[in-house]
Amino acid sequence: MKKHILPLLVACLLFACKTNQSDVRLTNLTCEYVINPVGIDHPAPLLGWQMFSVENGAAQTAYRILVAESPEALEKNTGDVWDSGEVCSEKSQNISYRGNPLVSGQYYWWKVQIRDQHGKLTEWSSPASWLTGLLSESDRQGEWISQRYADVSPERGFIDSWKKPGSYKATDTSAVYLRKNFDVAESIKKAVVFVSGLGYYELYINGKKVGDHVMAPTFTDYQRQVNYATYDVTSFAEKGKNALGVILGNGFYNSPTEDLFQMEKARWKTPPKLWLQLAIEYADGRKETIITDNTWTCGSGEIVFNSIRAGETIDKRQLQTGWNLASFDDSGWKKAVTVPAPIGRLRAEYMPPMKVTQSIRPENITEPQKGVYLVDFGKNITGWISLKVTGSKGQRIQCDHNEALNDDGTLNTKYSTTHTGGRFQREIFILTGEGEEFFEPRFTYHGFRYVQIRGLKDKPSPDDITAKSVHTALDTIGRFTCSDEPFNNMQQAIQRTLMNSIHGMPAEEPTREKMGWTLDAGDAMEAYLYNFDAINAYKKSLQDFMDAQEPSGHIAAIVPTNGWSYALPSGKPIYWDDPWWGGSIFIIADGLFRFTGDTAVIAHAFDALKGYVDFLTTTAKNDTLDWSLGDWLDLTHGSKGVGPGLTPVTQTSTAGYWWMNERVSAYARMLGKNALADEYAKNAQRIKYNFNRVFLDETTGWYYEGSQTAQALPLFLGMVPENMKAKVEEKLIEAVERFDDHISAGFIGTNPLLNYLASNGQADRAFRIVGQKDTPGWLHMVRDAKSTMGENLNAKGYGSGHHPYGSCVGFFLFKYMGGIRPDETQPGFKNFIIEPLFVPEMENISVKTASLYGTTESSWKRENDRIKLRIVIPGNTTAELLLSEAFFTKGIKGDGKKLAEKATDKPFGKKGLMLRSGTYEFELIP
Repeated sequence: MKKHILPLLVACLLFACKTNQSDVRLTNLTCEYVINPVGIDHPAPLLGWQMFSVENGAAQTAYRILVAESPEALEKNTGDVWDSGEVCSEKSQNISYRGNPLVSGQYYWWKVQIRDQHGKLTEWSSPASWLTGLLSESDRQGEWISQRYADVSPERGFIDSWKKPGSYKATDTSAVYLRKNFDVAESIKKAVVFVSGLGYYELYINGKKVGDHVMAPTFTDYQRQVNYATYDVTSFAEKGKNALGVILGNGFYNSPTEDLFQMEKARWKTPPKLWLQLAIEYADGRKETIITDNTWTCGSGEIVFNSIRAGETIDKRQLQTGWNLASFDDSGWKKAVTVPAPIGRLRAEYMPPMKVTQSIRPENITEPQKGVYLVDFGKNITGWISLKVTGSKGQRIQCDHNEALNDDGTLNTKYSTTHTGGRFQREIFILTGEGEEFFEPRFTYHGFRYVQIRGLKDKPSPDDITAKSVHTALDTIGRFTCSDEPFNNMQQAIQRTLMNSIHGMPAEEPTREKMGWTLDAGDAMEAYLYNFDAINAYKKSLQDFMDAQEPSGHIAAIVPTNGWSYALPSGKPIYWDDPWWGGSIFIIADGLFRFTGDTAVIAHAFDALKGYVDFLTTTAKNDTLDWSLGDWLDLTHGSKGVGPGLTPVTQTSTAGYWWMNERVSAYARMLGKNALADEYAKNAQRIKYNFNRVFLDETTGWYYEGSQTAQALPLFLGMVPENMKAKVEEKLIEAVERFDDHISAGFIGTNPLLNYLASNGQADRAFRIVGQKDTPGWLHMVRDAKSTMGENLNAKGYGSGHHPYGSCVGFFLFKYMGGIRPDETQPGFKNFIIEPLFVPEMENISVKTASLYGTTESSWKRENDRIKLRIVIPGNTTAELLLSEAFFTKGIKGDGKKLAEKATDKPFGKKGLMLRSGTYEFELIP
């Protein structure tokens, strides 16, 4: 960074005297990584912006931020809340607000102006805003209310991870309806509502649904954190009588269905409950607050059963028309009761909400048995169906959802049911018999391609049924295309699977498990971050890991957890845990830091990270660990049942133990905790010495003969002694060649294998592994552009056909085939690497993805005997373009060569060209 200091100082000196205008435009102003967010409860939120210029080399040398209480003040260039003054800095992301104390429920308007690389002043950006949530406990009003009183349990602890009660009987299975009338006497200036309903809620004002969220709030450990949402509802309220209405579903909070993870006996469980606070500000300045209390009434409606796993029963005969309107007569409803608040802290929701993102028409409807109709939507999705039907009063229609068929063309209703007891992914609709009726659930989602319908009198038409795709609504930021159609189809399958696998928890298997297995989230993280705007989703996941941590430091294998997968009462780790599963907290913290550059992520998580390593130390013997899942689903998994295959558990576990000690040391150093950094560096040094002493055969170079994971993991982590590196690499290549360049690694080894090969002179070999079209591998799962990715790369034995682990390979398409990757020494994509992979099997590759600074593009195509390469670098960033030294020998032409800075030598026969922001086109002679 020293090379940037002089121009930065010069620009700062010129700040006051330069008056000519810059052509740089400032766009996409964000608060906490969101454009114009509502419900920000951080007292010092992070601000950021992006830069665009037609001129290459656009960079920032200084900035000024104005924050005001009104758009009018901001228009006059008055920062009555914060005027940062002229700050000489290149920084345009992760800038903490430093103004006057913020007020709850208040809009703040802001804009920014910068100096560019020439010292020229830009125009002010267009204004942006954020609406604060509740910034302190004292700002929260209102009680939690429900249909009946039930105390909350303060207990936390172990839940037996296999035994399920056989006589469990569900209660409180129907949805809860709550309402309250209120009067508005004057014109409203602003109305803001804060709301949380557990498990899920839908909010209505005067019969209109507020927001487009579904199944809100996101699932958390309710004994640690409960999320609320903020909505501006100014346009909903009317002068005169108004009505608030809320429907509560069970979700994971009050699960009425037995499952492997025993959510039905979670310690947080009570009947569904609601907290709401509506703050009204009138035009004359007067303020009024409507809250949840015992003046609300509660009743029931057409949702007579709802379960996240089992589905819903909707009895339209129970429908109460107009229940959420002020004119409704609720004299027959009961008074709501105030109940104890959940133990978890009430916090604003930052993860994007779940939404209905797509409506899908059937591709085919068949009748495999008389009166049984099979609807095929052509691809796996997650969500539910909307059904239009005409029938008789009391007619009962059953709709089962799943992903597989029996040989006779009927739905395989047993597929993926191993983790759920009893009813599974089933809707039951009961008709009134009054003309055309519409049915659609609210508080459940299913993983399915097919829906089997029983109880209809006639075959449905395609116009009668629609599938609704439902998941966390992440914005797509990644695009990959190439000349090889199977790879294009795989990219579509990866994106579809990742989207289908996020319902408040990144990388949860959506059909069988519906839980956040920790290493699944870790393995799929880079695939998510390259394809989607998933930073806040993973910040939520990081908090879930921290909330799941026990006093001992142990972290469960699923997050959020109700106590399932906690350490045994003896303190020993349970079988289905593993250091890499709970230790995925390191993968997530590290990934967030690499992609954002925000050290506050590490500071926030540091105590939890250190606590986990300290727990591992309590289970170590002679600096080695011997528990427990190991390299799950490696090539031999199918023949050995559950558990590891080729690679000994002791090796993978101990390697993780070393890496996590090394990371704690590095993070401590970053945070100025030098004594701790020295302590954990010594631990790491000792563990690495013993690891190599026990596992490395210095004569042969094998850590474990034939295992790709055993060789790749210590190489990737940096555990191999320098004098043994060449020999260990040689055996890694042998391990790959033994399987004819197919993958044999599992959950722990796959990403390290591909990363190490691709970044250490073996990118072509890594590409061959990814590009294998038969098993084991990825492409055998891809039939066409409608496919999804499965769990087991070997396609034998255990594993589901719709699973986020299969999508982890998504990172490779962007990071290595497109070549866009973080600079590990300068996290955050302010400076990054581009190293395209010119594989001879393809005629072209085009990759686009977005960092906090904007969109990066790396695209090439072959034309005759040359390669045309196009690179786009976002404003205020620099990139190092790595190319084979052979190109420099044979020739590099185009404007890119003229604009790039002098090449420097790099390992593996490469040279690096420094590129400032802008667009570059090269002509390469192979």
